[in-house]
Amino acid sequence: MKNLSFFDLPDNPATGIVYRLMPRNPFEIRYRERTDRNIGILTLKQQAFLRSRVIGIAGCGGMGGLLAAILVRTGIGEIRIADPETFDVSNVNRQFGANRSTIGKPKAFETARMLRSIADDTTVLAYPMGITEKTASSFVRGCDLIIDEIEILELATGILLHQEARKEGVPVFSCNTAGFGTHLFKFTPTSMTIEEMLGLTLSEAQTTDAARRATSTTPFEMERFIRRLIALIAPELEPCHPVEFPRIIKRLVNEQKASILGTNPAFATGFLGDHILLELLNSSPIPPMPGYAYLDARRVEAKIVTGAWWH
Repeated sequence: MKNLSFFDLPDNPATGIVYRLMPRNPFEIRYRERTDRNIGILTLKQQAFLRSRVIGIAGCGGMGGLLAAILVRTGIGEIRIADPETFDVSNVNRQFGANRSTIGKPKAFETARMLRSIADDTTVLAYPMGITEKTASSFVRGCDLIIDEIEILELATGILLHQEARKEGVPVFSCNTAGFGTHLFKFTPTSMTIEEMLGLTLSEAQTTDAARRATSTTPFEMERFIRRLIALIAPELEPCHPVEFPRIIKRLVNEQKASILGTNPAFATGFLGDHILLELLNSSPIPPMPGYAYLDARRVEAKIVTGAWWH
């Protein structure tokens, strides 16, 4: 896998290459000035610690791209982003990098350009091929925390990412948007694994993904699969959204599209971003799997769930 270093992305970057954008303006005085409003909530020592951290974000969609921007603004020293998709018109309602000028362009590259426009004292790595068997190891290695924002139906890609993180001893946060709420899961090298959560091995997930893409799954089988998946990754979605839930299921079954309001990714990303900082500073209350945290904007409710909740 080829890896090239630049200060900024070239005009026509190749989608088969990992691009490392090096700090153009690494001076301490500039960094302190732009992160000054963090101080008070953070100490200068904590801010310096965050500057030395490396965060990998797999998925630049509704939450991943915005999260990368938040972490750059907060002063994280290195951000890695991976996404094999291009922006389309339907992304504009919620995705950080989606606008009229980026439609049809690679998400990883356009997100990297926007991150560079925010600050040029950080390191940004762009993986336009996404997480694959060839890229997962290098993406994870050296990270302090991995954020799994991969499409919920891409089961095998998510498992591959988690397996590499476990090998490297890196914890993984997975956070979703579910109607007006969000679930945050923390996987550690010693916690329940994503394979155990889903009840699938990597090879079984690859078979499931292939059948879904080939549309060889019957509508009945697809609905059963979707309902089980939602019960595992968004257990509050049905009880907290009884009116919307049948419509959400219908779109997922018929179109393989998740219904997401533009308001919710920003809400969920702020929640996730706070807990990334708390995790890095060793003060996050999120329990490892099989525990999780849930936050609901419409009901103004929050809870931490522990124990054997999955089925």
